[in-house]
Amino acid sequence: NQGNYLLEVRKELKIYEAKSDKSSIDEPLEVELKDLPPHLEYRFLEGDDKLPVIIAKDLSVEEKTALITVLKSHKRAIA
Repeated sequence: NQGNYLLEVRKELKIYEAKSDKSSIDEPLEVELKDLPPHLEYRFLEGDDKLPVIIAKDLSVEEKTALITVLKSHKRAIA
């Protein structure tokens, strides 16, 4: 009978607490930056040393600014 089946399923379900781990945005990790090939450079999404990203060095200033703006707006998905 379906009613008994649902009752049994409910008994087997477990409730889990959500993890409260902080994201790398809330607590950025210390990272060691490596030397990059000459056509790449580091930029940071937070301050002068947090949430590094690697971008192409030959982008114009406007392109770099636009790229960093987009990356900052999506940093929760990236970090």
